[in-house]
Amino acid sequence: SLMLGTVTYTKAQMMAILNEPAKGNGLLILAHQLIAAKLNIVQGANSTVVLSDINNADVTIGNLICPPVGNGSLPPASTSDLAQSLDDYNNGVTGPGHCDDPISINPSTWGEIKSLYR
Repeated sequence: SLMLGTVTYTKAQMMAILNEPAKGNGLLILAHQLIAAKLNIVQGANSTVVLSDINNADVTIGNLICPPVGNGSLPPASTSDLAQSLDDYNNGVTGPGHCDDPISINPSTWGEIKSLYR
């Protein structure tokens, strides 16, 4: 489960929200980015630069229930700055950035093996 605002959603409900096109609904635009940011943090991403944006997004959402679970909505103008900040975090523009590419587990030379441990 995950909270958006003051409402707790199940995994199935969150998937439905993520699959729901925003269609100009600022609540959905913000919810999509908030879900992604919270899941990034659960997976170990450093949250230092985004915690205030997450808290502000939760306050903005409050007790509104995201479609398709409910019928809440917000004007996009009221959510665009927060959604953009969360999008920047989710895409590595701010914060810890993207994860590094995985290291090859099948090095073909002794030099490649040694480089894994340097």
